[in-house]
Amino acid sequence: MKNTLALLAVTAAAAFSASWSIGPGGLSGWPGLPCSDIIEKGLLRAGMELQFVSTDNGTIFRTPLKALWGAENNMEAGIEIPVIPVDNAYNGSAIGDITLSGGWLYERARGGTSLKFTGRLTVPSGEENRDRGSELAFGAVTSTTFIDFRLSMSAEYALNGGRNPFDDTVVDVMYFNTGGSSFITPDILLYVAMNGSTSSKLVFGGGVEYLFTDEISLDGGIRTGIDNFENVELYAGANWTGQGF
Repeated sequence: MKNTLALLAVTAAAAFSASWSIGPGGLSGWPGLPCSDIIEKGLLRAGMELQFVSTDNGTIFRTPLKALWGAENNMEAGIEIPVIPVDNAYNGSAIGDITLSGGWLYERARGGTSLKFTGRLTVPSGEENRDRGSELAFGAVTSTTFIDFRLSMSAEYALNGGRNPFDDTVVDVMYFNTGGSSFITPDILLYVAMNGSTSSKLVFGGGVEYLFTDEISLDGGIRTGIDNFENVELYAGANWTGQGF
């Protein structure tokens, strides 16, 4: 009886901190914070963000379009298309690098810990000096729940080929991310995250997610470089989840 109650408590805590937004690359998570969730089979989640980025070269206004689909049990597929109507920093193209991604839930442990493997392909459809260019990446995300707080960590190994992977030098990059999330009320969740790579500086951010209805979630927050608080980014977004797909 005690074991059954403990298992029910852990299951409830994991659901209590579940993601209703879309994370990096179009997979489950929150802006800037991936998690090991997998959207249920047949569900489709579509989202859009409004991002205002202040850089040393000028300001950038972006509106990433995202979609996440539960393709099979324990498998999801995502896409992210960055639309950039205003680029005062680089005067670049109106489309950024498009990302296609997939996730597979490898294991969900009894104690509320889960492990998801991910893959990502980034197409060099953006601007050379503004966007990262072509990348093929594989990684893993793990999340664990402590009462009503959820800790998530991820690591990803990528091969970057620049604007033309057939002519440019291919270099390898490691990306990492760690953060946490927790509901402070039944419909308001707070999250914080820190991410970086072997080729860039650390970025710290935090935000809030609000479950407006059973199908619609709203989120907003801020991200900035830890070194002298450079490249400040403010964002707000909305996500819709539907069934029957």
